[in-house]
Amino acid sequence: MISNEGIYTEFFLNGFKPDPLFKISKWADERRQLPKKSSAEPGQWRTSRFPFAREIMDVLGPHSPIQQIKVKKGTQIGGTEIGNNFLMCYMDIYPCPMLLVMPTESLMKKHRKFKLIPSLELMPNISSKIKRGKTAADIGDADSMEFPGGMLVFGWSNSTAQGRSLSFKVIDLDDIDGFPRDLNGEGSAISVFKKRTDAFPNRKIYLNSTPTVKGRSNIETEYDESDQREYHVVCPECKGLFYFQKDTFIFEYDQETYRLIGNVKACCPECGTLFEEHHKTWMMNESNGAKWIAMNPGHPHAGFNIPSYYSPMLTWNEIFAEFLEAKKKMNTGDVTLMKTWENTRNANVWEENFEKVDEHKFDSRCEEYISEVPEGVLVITAGVDTQDNRLEVEIVGWGKFGESWSIDYLVLDGDPKYPNVWEKLDMHLLDRTYKHESGIELKIMATCIDTGGHRAKYVYSYCKSRFELNIFAIKGDKGINTPTIKGNATRSNIGKIPLFSVGVNSTKDVLHTNLMTESTGAGYMHFPKTDKNSKKFNYDSKYFKQLTAEKRNDDGRWEKFRTRNEAVDCRVYSMAALELLEMIYYPQGMDWDVLEDEFHQKIENELNLIDIEIDIENEEESENYNNWRDKY
Repeated sequence: MISNEGIYTEFFLNGFKPDPLFKISKWADERRQLPKKSSAEPGQWRTSRFPFAREIMDVLGPHSPIQQIKVKKGTQIGGTEIGNNFLMCYMDIYPCPMLLVMPTESLMKKHRKFKLIPSLELMPNISSKIKRGKTAADIGDADSMEFPGGMLVFGWSNSTAQGRSLSFKVIDLDDIDGFPRDLNGEGSAISVFKKRTDAFPNRKIYLNSTPTVKGRSNIETEYDESDQREYHVVCPECKGLFYFQKDTFIFEYDQETYRLIGNVKACCPECGTLFEEHHKTWMMNESNGAKWIAMNPGHPHAGFNIPSYYSPMLTWNEIFAEFLEAKKKMNTGDVTLMKTWENTRNANVWEENFEKVDEHKFDSRCEEYISEVPEGVLVITAGVDTQDNRLEVEIVGWGKFGESWSIDYLVLDGDPKYPNVWEKLDMHLLDRTYKHESGIELKIMATCIDTGGHRAKYVYSYCKSRFELNIFAIKGDKGINTPTIKGNATRSNIGKIPLFSVGVNSTKDVLHTNLMTESTGAGYMHFPKTDKNSKKFNYDSKYFKQLTAEKRNDDGRWEKFRTRNEAVDCRVYSMAALELLEMIYYPQGMDWDVLEDEFHQKIENELNLIDIEIDIENEEESENYNNWRDKY
């Protein structure tokens, strides 16, 4: 029989033994289960599906001396799941105090509910160790999970309250480009959380994110301070090594539709051989020679750059179809899709050049319009800014590739609390038409009215009965990168009407690009020259001071440096109206060539007074340009 002293001595000596030699990749291949609820490929984790993940996971293990591991990545690469493997392996065999931080509380709660808990439920060897929550079925609680030898605390980047008095050996900072660069005056949120590991000389800090904008991307800054590894694949022909990047890929596309012709292929930079995507698995296999190569060897931190071309979840055709769609949009002056593609697929920062616009450049920019609506305009929209004592309205004509013509600018005096000013607005939006240079009359096809400020309920009331006339209530979204139209309308407002969220910041990015465009064509903005004695609005220096009244701050947010900026808002809302037209009536995207053909046919029919009898079947197949708007 072993004495109590012998048992104590045995356990005491066991404490001096090194941790078991168990790499995280090996642990994941043997024990990690992916839940059906949140995984495209549920069941046993297989590193062979993500061979580039093996080295990342293994340097996260306690046997690697590297303390900070940084992953700059595209989407569908498995960066978050690598972090989950990292945390769960430590919970299982290397228990210690750990912290998981996501950009927001909402994202943290979703991750816990849909990824962590369902995974742990499939792994009783871990879940059985975790202290129960309010009920016996709860795995931990909303704030943390406690287990023998350690705990996992949940946090979010805009608050340092979680675990403020605690130290952590392991920290997982997920999607760090969503972390504030200054947290409540304490400095970078990332630095604040990193300091929580100071008590542990054998700390592990995992940071991952898709990059955002150059100069403001946290993961770019972190990756630059690393050994900058790139995953090199093997050429099946010459056995040379090369890194997948945008210029690696060869493809053809239709110059008019921007659609792929045939399949995207990879080209070996050494021998020039082209490869179809079915070779990708072989090329990425470590046993064939694929490996990470450091571009900045010797740095104490490990950095990994892995774009979406390596993803087993995305095809090269899908990635470059998105690129072509972004390229098509970019030709109109709208860079938002290309910015997203560059960040999320190419795993690269987006470089911006938002210099302040000089209002004096427009002094000689106004031009004589032959008619109220010049040749080139195919669609007219309006944007309405609501003030306490007036409505300001810009009416804009749109042509191909985002070229625009300001048709008129209105200042309608009257408090929006009272019907008089809304009756004036009806006269311009609904009761009148605008004469095109060809001689035909055009209507305003869509209008967006801002609900911000003190008169929201009166805007709701006006828009409620006019929704089917394409008069839309909107509210600005505060996000820096929110698209022009953020999803579908919501009725969660006091008016119970469809309300669209507009990404004003990203739309102002597009507006700035267009303001800087010097040559007529894609994105160029035309303004009419008017007689000072005319009753028409005068596009003078006061107007252009408003239109150029904002600049981008260091955080990427537009802010005004002049008191008046209504002209900016009206143009943004008119741009949003065009986007809503496309979203509602052209869900596959506006084909401006088709739109132009239909428009010219309308001109021909109206000017030649041709009586065309169209049967119902034909009318359904090819409606005249304005028919859908005329029916209301």
